[in-house]
Amino acid sequence: MKKFLSLTVALTLLISLSSCGCLDFNTPEMRGGEDFSINKVDGNKIDLNVKANIYNDNCFSVKIKPSDLELYVEGDQIGTVRLNKKVKLKKRKETAVDADLTATLDDGVLMKLMGYAAKGQVEVRLKGKAKGGVFIFSKKIEIDETKTVSTAGMKMGG
Repeated sequence: MKKFLSLTVALTLLISLSSCGCLDFNTPEMRGGEDFSINKVDGNKIDLNVKANIYNDNCFSVKIKPSDLELYVEGDQIGTVRLNKKVKLKKRKETAVDADLTATLDDGVLMKLMGYAAKGQVEVRLKGKAKGGVFIFSKKIEIDETKTVSTAGMKMGG
């Protein structure tokens, strides 16, 4: 009888959540406030700090877990970028995210980046799958974001 009662409660909860749309997942969206600074350059590794406002339209908080994405500048793949620590996005709110990233550059790319810095602005693209989680559940989210970034305001050293 206890098993039946537990199953009934679980089924009722599942139906309630699905009817309110709480089981649907909406990809969080960037809403401005983008800023980044270079904290450290060590060989082919660059430690970055990125700030952005991200809106989570879901009726639950989402944790973005450490993930690796392909990094492109001006259409050229130059390496990968890794989110170093998980980031929590509050439900139905815009969150000011302050994230530390590490870019690992392919061989010979550093000189190319210096050429891009002289352009004034460059197109940066992140592509791959980021790991997101809700409670004990996790899902890989396809990311393919392109932004035009001004190199004039680039800050070195935080």
